[in-house]
Amino acid sequence: MNGCDAVLIGPGLGRSRKSDVRTLRLVEKVQPPLVLDADGINAVSEHIDVLDARRGRLTVLTPHDGEFLRLTQGKGIGPDREGAAVAFARQYGCVLVLKGHRTITAFPDGDSFVNTTGNPGMAKGGSGDVLAGMLLSLLGQGLPAKQAVPAAVWLHGRAGDLAAAELGEYGMTPGDLLARIPAAIKLCMD
Repeated sequence: MNGCDAVLIGPGLGRSRKSDVRTLRLVEKVQPPLVLDADGINAVSEHIDVLDARRGRLTVLTPHDGEFLRLTQGKGIGPDREGAAVAFARQYGCVLVLKGHRTITAFPDGDSFVNTTGNPGMAKGGSGDVLAGMLLSLLGQGLPAKQAVPAAVWLHGRAGDLAAAELGEYGMTPGDLLARIPAAIKLCMD
């Protein structure tokens, strides 16, 4: 890996037996950092053992609560969201971004971060795709996972907060969130 590679599987993929088989093959073979979102997660959820083949390679999964329920074969989250995220990350040797109110980023070494940015207006189809793209970008630029993943989550939420402040939570779209990423980054630099 030359520090400039990362792969994203899932957004816009759709579900079919053929796409699931291809996804599982890619999960096993891809060497650079891998981000699994949306239907990439759905494909893996039915064959969770495929994550064992990725041990030692960076894998980031970005489920919302419903996708996490599928990943855990119905065990769900329980009362301790952060604990459930950390346990999953440890068990499967991956980074887990459990999206939702106070998104949790859990690492396989047990470290975790609880994000305080974001709002309910981001709970729309496509918002997670924006986050997945941000993760891909930062990892593809060679940032270490412990910096890139929490930074992407925070910036995503901050861009969502900027969109909500200007347009309202009900009126904002994922495109509005995307358009505010530069402003969120600029706020960090000032």
